[in-house]
Amino acid sequence: MANKNAISNYEQQFYLEGIQLSGVTNIGGSYSISEEPINIIGQGYKYPVRQGPLVGNFDVSRYYIGADPFLNYTGVNSFQGSVNYNDKSFGFNGGYLTEYGISAGVGQIPTSNVSIVVHGDIGAGVDAEGTNPHPTIQIPNQGSISLDCKGYQTNRVTSFSYNLRIDREPIYKIGQSAPVQVLRKCPMKQSASFEIECDDFEIQNIKEYLISPDQQDINISFANPINDALIETFTIKKARLLQQSLSSDGTDIMTVSLSYEGYMNTK
Repeated sequence: MANKNAISNYEQQFYLEGIQLSGVTNIGGSYSISEEPINIIGQGYKYPVRQGPLVGNFDVSRYYIGADPFLNYTGVNSFQGSVNYNDKSFGFNGGYLTEYGISAGVGQIPTSNVSIVVHGDIGAGVDAEGTNPHPTIQIPNQGSISLDCKGYQTNRVTSFSYNLRIDREPIYKIGQSAPVQVLRKCPMKQSASFEIECDDFEIQNIKEYLISPDQQDINISFANPINDALIETFTIKKARLLQQSLSSDGTDIMTVSLSYEGYMNTK
């Protein structure tokens, strides 16, 4: 009997449109088919029929180590990707980005998380392997990440997260199992959360929201720590402060958590 070995992490590669992505820490791909039994009078159950379209999902987590190729697909264009191992592949085409998130904290490499909905094919044999060049690897650190918004110059930010949600709507027609078009629904929702160590920060009274909601533009920038070259900026226009919480105990520094939301139309 031939010896069978499991596929280890260093024997796998993830490709996105011909780019072998570096820094990938976790991959998940799946699809499910919904069926409904057909019952006929006098015979009972005969056979099942499919209910709903064929849809798959992919999730990818990786270290943020430079310009992220996934950010090229926040628009209406589809893309393909695959996990390759031992001359085999499990992949998808007709993928659309539905969620992009990035988070970082003091002493940590930033990490990104991507969610993809698949309206094309998904499974074995779908191969996105290629030789397209990988973006230059630039690893930002806490000293090369900047936050531009009021109230944070004198209060120390210790961690943050940013998220972009893009809802998609497939359009079908009779005679085709795949959608003829996948729309990007607007507005697209953006959110950002911060944890800060308090110096002079003062939490708003909840009733102030009714009179004058806290609204401002937020810019989160990543730069190369070696030469300060800008890598990426995430901007939320007219972000509104919707959640505030304070935490303190007898053994630690007082901290405040803040959550903002904003919306973005088609550019």
